[in-house]
Amino acid sequence: MDLDKLIAQFGKELDWFSFYARYCTGRNIEKPFCRDFEWWAIGAIVLVAAIIAWWTLGKIGKAWRNRRHRRSLVKVANSETMKKHVWAGYDSPDAVPSSEQRATRQSERR
Repeated sequence: MDLDKLIAQFGKELDWFSFYARYCTGRNIEKPFCRDFEWWAIGAIVLVAAIIAWWTLGKIGKAWRNRRHRRSLVKVANSETMKKHVWAGYDSPDAVPSSEQRATRQSERR
């Protein structure tokens, strides 16, 4: 098969399809000649909608899986367990606020 003939045939098919599309997208959509075009257009719209829905649901599913994974990594401890892991200093559960420390020092001086 010659490449020139193939390109010429493709050009004819493209020209026919462009005429068919222009004719059927106008006021002639309800004519029997355009029934195939109508179904092909509906099929293309459904295909595009399905691709967009699949992409959107994929993004939502990925976000949900990430959230579920983060929630599975969270470990909640009770207060006794937390006291074991808190060191000395102002974070310590036994720490006395500075205002109370000043009050006890002043009462000891008197």
